[in-house]
Amino acid sequence: MLNKSFKFIFFTQFFGALNDNIFKNALVLLLTYKSIELWNLDSGLLVPLAGLVFIFPFFVFSATAGQIADKYPKALVMKIVKFVEVIIMSIAACGFYFNNYQYLFIALFLMGAQSAFFGPVKYGILPFVAEKGSLVKANSIITSSTFLAILIGTILGGVFVSSGNSLYIMLSILLVSVFGLVSSLKIKEVKTETTKYKIDYTFFRSTLKTLKLSFENKDIFFTILGASWLWFMGAAILSVLPLFCKNILGVNAEIGTFFLSLFTLGMGIGAIIVKYISSSKVEIGVVPVAGFFLSLFLLDLSYISSVFVIPESESLMSFSVFFIQKYSLRAAIDVLFLSICSACLIIPQTTYIQEACDKKLISRIISANNIWNALFMVLASVLVMLLNSYGISIIFLVLALINLLASLFIYLFKPSHCLRFCVNTIIKIFYKIELVNFCKLPKKGPYILASNHISFADPFIVGGIIKDPVCYVMDWAYYYKMPFFFKQAGAIPIATSRESEEVLKKAFGVMKTTLDRGAILGIFPEGEISRTGEMRAFRPGIQRILSSHSVPVVLCAIDGLWGSIFSFESGKVLFKWPKSFRRKITLTLSDTILPGDYNSKDSENFFKKTVSNYKF
Repeated sequence: MLNKSFKFIFFTQFFGALNDNIFKNALVLLLTYKSIELWNLDSGLLVPLAGLVFIFPFFVFSATAGQIADKYPKALVMKIVKFVEVIIMSIAACGFYFNNYQYLFIALFLMGAQSAFFGPVKYGILPFVAEKGSLVKANSIITSSTFLAILIGTILGGVFVSSGNSLYIMLSILLVSVFGLVSSLKIKEVKTETTKYKIDYTFFRSTLKTLKLSFENKDIFFTILGASWLWFMGAAILSVLPLFCKNILGVNAEIGTFFLSLFTLGMGIGAIIVKYISSSKVEIGVVPVAGFFLSLFLLDLSYISSVFVIPESESLMSFSVFFIQKYSLRAAIDVLFLSICSACLIIPQTTYIQEACDKKLISRIISANNIWNALFMVLASVLVMLLNSYGISIIFLVLALINLLASLFIYLFKPSHCLRFCVNTIIKIFYKIELVNFCKLPKKGPYILASNHISFADPFIVGGIIKDPVCYVMDWAYYYKMPFFFKQAGAIPIATSRESEEVLKKAFGVMKTTLDRGAILGIFPEGEISRTGEMRAFRPGIQRILSSHSVPVVLCAIDGLWGSIFSFESGKVLFKWPKSFRRKITLTLSDTILPGDYNSKDSENFFKKTVSNYKF
């Protein structure tokens, strides 16, 4: 927040999100609790239709918006877009004043169009504003503040509807839009990478071009699909939630607002969790795990929807009555935690897209992301409308099951990232790890990571700490005890020439392929685990690899695992009591060794000087 450029971007998007949600939530609650009928549609269909109307402009305008954001100064684009927001909010205020819902739906469409033009420039400017290594934090702060704004907007929209006075809604949306405009005027232009090209204003043709651009990088494309799936789920859940509150739980508008607030609060909490677990580098491995738990909470909401009993009463329940009912607290907890899971799905994927794409194309890639998001959200609204006649319990059940399949697909796309995250989480619970010199770890592969080998936990601890998956070379006898797991983790089985010349030859072929694709190759130069605590002489595997691949080598000394239940100290592995809980482990990294400077003797001396519990 000391960065002035970031600070005013922060407030500009905060007021924009606040304004969107005061208006949208007020409209949705009016449609739901006043049982509005429009165009021969009841509130059960108008609520998802409102989501569809807001999202559709993203599909139409996002491609052109991305081109504009990449060609023209991003700060100038933000100022113009915020000025247009003031005009649209004036139209919306007229709709509330005359109680004209057709007018409000027009304003809702225009708001969607304004947001479609704001999204690419908002996320496109962040990589140029965030300090080095701070993009995850910047995204987490922006996301947290966005959902804080959604939370406040949701509450205010609900309060204004409950008051029955539309004047409050009109004044708030006008004032907040003006605040956003004033904040945008203070954003200074930043130096960005732009290219000269002609903007395509045909919309449809530019949309096809932008979508084609998203196909060029497979990793980015599948990440975009993963992020879009979250927006599919979010759109479906948020369109069902007001009806769930009124028709299933039988609560008034205030508790309906409370549940919507819980959802947005959970997104903010999830953003903080992502910031904590990601540190300076995005943690993409959390995504399938979050998806799995999201399905569990949806399944529980489906069950609650089928068994919740509304007490006999003429009026909708208030807080005091609702929270003494069976399953009421459980429903609130489900909503909170499924929204936390949602944040853990969206933030890592959004950050990954920003980090991985060409900075000259960043706004257009984000536009492609927005188009896919919009398409998925439109499909979500259509699905909810189709399932509306089957009841809310069935809608939650269907969402849970298809999300479970989507989470499995996301896992299979990059299983090693997910396994690395899960292992690292478990390791941090049972071990206290001190990192030394890790600031010198190369930003990305290819490189060889060589470690001493004193326990079976070594690859899990070292591989878990490093954000990018490490492809470890391991004894084929252990590999084929759990081949599915180790294949998912990217491990490479190897044998001695005596055991199998074929396996040995294939292993070196896979190692070369691993380095060719820019991955990290993990090797234990000793060739096997120490049985006595002493370091064994290094085998010539690294030299053999370096003879064909000129890649750097990094040494990682593991200190503190000799004597753990995973080492051979004092008996067999696992068949002994641990000597302490949260054993302290020190991982010390060497300076990066250039290919021509590596030799076994110097590497052995590094480990001997660094590891305290070796016997000499």
